[in-house]
Amino acid sequence: NLYDFEIELAKNQEYIQTKNLKIGLRTIELIQNKDEKGKSFYFKVNGHPMYAKGTNWIPSDSFTPRITKEKYQKLIKDCKDTNMNMIRVWGGGIYEDDEFYKACDENGILVWQDFMFAGSFYPSDEDFLNNVKEEVKDQVNRLQNHPSIALWCGNNEIDEAIVNWGYQKQFKYSKEDSLQVWKDYKKVFHEVIPNALKENLTSEKNIYWPTSPSIGWGHKESLTEGDSHYWGVWWGEFPFEIYNEKVPRFASEYGFQGMPSLEAVKSMFSANPELNLENSTIKAHEKNARGFHIINEYMKRDYLVPNDFIKYNYVSQLLQARGMQIAIEAHRRAKPYNMGTLYWQLNDCWPVISWSSIDYLGNWKALHYQVKRSFEQQVILTEEMNGFLNFYAVNDELKKFEDIKVEIQVVDFNGKILNDLTTVQNGKTLDEIAKIDHIEIKNLIKYYNKNEVFLKLVLKDKNKNIIAENTHFFSKPKDLKLTKPNIKIKKISPTEIEISTDVMAKDVYLMGETHFDDNFFDLLPTTSKKIKLSKPLKNVDAITLWDTMN
Repeated sequence: NLYDFEIELAKNQEYIQTKNLKIGLRTIELIQNKDEKGKSFYFKVNGHPMYAKGTNWIPSDSFTPRITKEKYQKLIKDCKDTNMNMIRVWGGGIYEDDEFYKACDENGILVWQDFMFAGSFYPSDEDFLNNVKEEVKDQVNRLQNHPSIALWCGNNEIDEAIVNWGYQKQFKYSKEDSLQVWKDYKKVFHEVIPNALKENLTSEKNIYWPTSPSIGWGHKESLTEGDSHYWGVWWGEFPFEIYNEKVPRFASEYGFQGMPSLEAVKSMFSANPELNLENSTIKAHEKNARGFHIINEYMKRDYLVPNDFIKYNYVSQLLQARGMQIAIEAHRRAKPYNMGTLYWQLNDCWPVISWSSIDYLGNWKALHYQVKRSFEQQVILTEEMNGFLNFYAVNDELKKFEDIKVEIQVVDFNGKILNDLTTVQNGKTLDEIAKIDHIEIKNLIKYYNKNEVFLKLVLKDKNKNIIAENTHFFSKPKDLKLTKPNIKIKKISPTEIEISTDVMAKDVYLMGETHFDDNFFDLLPTTSKKIKLSKPLKNVDAITLWDTMN
């Protein structure tokens, strides 16, 4: 809730100045309590622990004056519409326009605000420190009345850069030089900035965190305390499944690249776009020197690599969404050990192959649609371990669900129910998280081919109301024995369609110059789904994973 305040300054019954503020009333605390595994790291909002679900923000245009109020509002609304509650403003960017924070206030998105220091070494001479003090004063006075501000963070990855990146060896620093770098760092981020915050903040409850991450991802402590930037996936080229093992207390940065929409790719060209991975223009819009190599290596693990550019673009988006889904679900299954997951990154500053979930033109990539599903307030999640399938019901709302049960069906790709366990679990209460009794996989799918079946999961409360639904596949996408779906698209109204299929249609990708309220989804056998469009279209095309495998 936001409230309007008017403050008037008067002298001798004459008004000198009037100021209007729109603020919210809330409390927020960062809780770090020691436990048997390390130390907790979570935000308590209005007295309640909050599981942070969100993303990282970079400047939304390479030429920042071009970022309109409308673009700020749209991107933050896109966060709200995908069930997010926190966004981290990355310290390698800019202090954003007032409209950004206004949009966060209005949409209920908390802001982890980095100060603009990132990945480099900073001096501590008097002139520079005075400059830093003024910077903190200016930004704190401008932003502190926004209820969305949850935390002030000194910098992005500077502690890690000093400890782990090897700059000192690369530039042949002496021991004295290296010691001075550390002294400078401590002076700026452990003395000057927190002291300047205390001098300018009007609330003692504002939170300061010196650096993100607090411990580098190569150290075991990064998983037991503080916040973590885990980059074993992508930079380390570890498989996506490593996310199931590398679960931190709070994941403030992790990610994987994917192609932008075809519309964004075409905008890279001044005329006559040549959609080819070998095209020099497209290559120039991948700024990571090893980017395409890494994407291809991961794609070969999980998918068949298409030669056709449109199909490659589609599969690269599926790949990105799959990796982040594995990470997010591993984090959420670990609640309350893990209490936050902020993926890298939300947006782009130009048309580019990147880690974003929304491309430069504002189109949702497959990742953003998946985030919407993975960040639902209630989810039913699975975990394969040692031949067993574990089930987790997760709830992020304050309400409880009594006597929950999970209905489990083993279904083949033609829609035939092969095994039905409709009373697998009764009697549990879902408060924050409930682990359901596990099932041995061989007893679940019996003698059926795991490449030709999937699980349909439905979580219900005591009144048989559906709380959450999900599916589980036992094989990687490239190994699934899919058959060609007969997809039909029916127009219901100018801005609504119904899509149906006879058999499993995996990863349905709807194409057209409009925004679909859902996309890149699985359509189960003999089912249909209604999709809303942001504007009318004459034709809507669709491809599925089957099309990339045949």
